[in-house]
Amino acid sequence: MQLDEKQEREAWKVMPVPDLVRHLVAVCHLECREDMADLETLAELAALEEGDRNPALVEVRDLVTRFCDAMRAHLAQEERSLFPHILALDAGRAPEGGKAHLETVKALLEGEHEAEAGLLRSIRGLAAALAATSDPGGPEIRLHASVKHLSGRLQKHFYLENQVLFPRTR
Repeated sequence: MQLDEKQEREAWKVMPVPDLVRHLVAVCHLECREDMADLETLAELAALEEGDRNPALVEVRDLVTRFCDAMRAHLAQEERSLFPHILALDAGRAPEGGKAHLETVKALLEGEHEAEAGLLRSIRGLAAALAATSDPGGPEIRLHASVKHLSGRLQKHFYLENQVLFPRTR
């Protein structure tokens, strides 16, 4: 049986923490990395093909690069520091630094979620403006679609962490 988005969000609220962490890494993080690679390629191609005619494409490419670099570092931080800590606590083990360290890392990562979401909103706004004035088959249309796709997936990812996982670790 296929769950709708609301049902799926509710189901994650009662899933065991290790299952949620596994889903975040194996599905959300993997999809994010794939989507970022696609977006970077599209942004680079758009800037190469049309950047001399439309300098905003170069700006978008540079913002996409900045976003993707920050997001990759963020994902690595979650996988190497946050998630092992959460899993240790869930298993009843006392990880290095204890609960105080976990709260510090979570606060840092929640702040990064906000910053990354803000940067992605800026990219999405620029891409939308470019797509609105482009030719129907232009690279701006594909770029905008890719940004929208990544945005949707990241909203789900950030929701699962901020609204489901993090509250369950308090």
